[in-house]
Amino acid sequence: MKTLIIVMGILSLFTSCSGRKEKLVKKEGSALNEFEVEKSKFYLDADTLGNIVSFNKGNDTIEICTKRFDIAAFERHKKDHENSSYVKYTEIVSNDTLINYIKHKAPNNVEYAIIKHPKESYLSYESIYYENGNIKSEKTYGPGNGMLIGISRYYSIDGELQREVNEDEGYSFTFKQLMSLLDEKGMCFPKDVDLDYRYQINKIIGEDGLKTYFVIYPLSDETDLTITVSGKDGSIIDEHRYQHQYY
Repeated sequence: MKTLIIVMGILSLFTSCSGRKEKLVKKEGSALNEFEVEKSKFYLDADTLGNIVSFNKGNDTIEICTKRFDIAAFERHKKDHENSSYVKYTEIVSNDTLINYIKHKAPNNVEYAIIKHPKESYLSYESIYYENGNIKSEKTYGPGNGMLIGISRYYSIDGELQREVNEDEGYSFTFKQLMSLLDEKGMCFPKDVDLDYRYQINKIIGEDGLKTYFVIYPLSDETDLTITVSGKDGSIIDEHRYQHQYY
């Protein structure tokens, strides 16, 4: 019993996954800092939140994330959609954040997902979980899930943080600045969860290593506008109108 109390006391000293990592994002100059990013407080259960627990292993410091998916709560909930490979339900919480809870069923592989889309935000927050409920990856997507933004994190099946990727590296012209530029040009993107496929923003790396944003915007039922924007200084490299081909 004494051992349990000591362990609980030690764990309480650590900051939460989201709070600790928000500092890391800020340090690395991620574009996410320019938006109000909510901490990952999902509606399912407190078990979907967790701490980063660090311990020494030889000369290395190992970080374990205890964030888990509440499988039992998911299975009890009434589903909105279900077939042989896909189970899903959706909820809207008090702050008008839409949350999708998903179970992907593939042969010999099951994964869970929580996808948050706050109202009045261009961003979506995706957490993928292993079959055992442990966190697998955390990512932030821009409009239409076309590009990754901020810090992406990847974990082992035991919850060990294996890799972090700064998706904004090399993009001095930030996502917020890009959206302001598009607004000035009258290319106003809706803040919808199910964004029409004709609204797209992608990050492109050219053969010369130049990092750019490639934007597609519908001007009318028949015409789309594409622009290529420098990820370095926000200059418009190319602009083109073309007849839209429906598919």
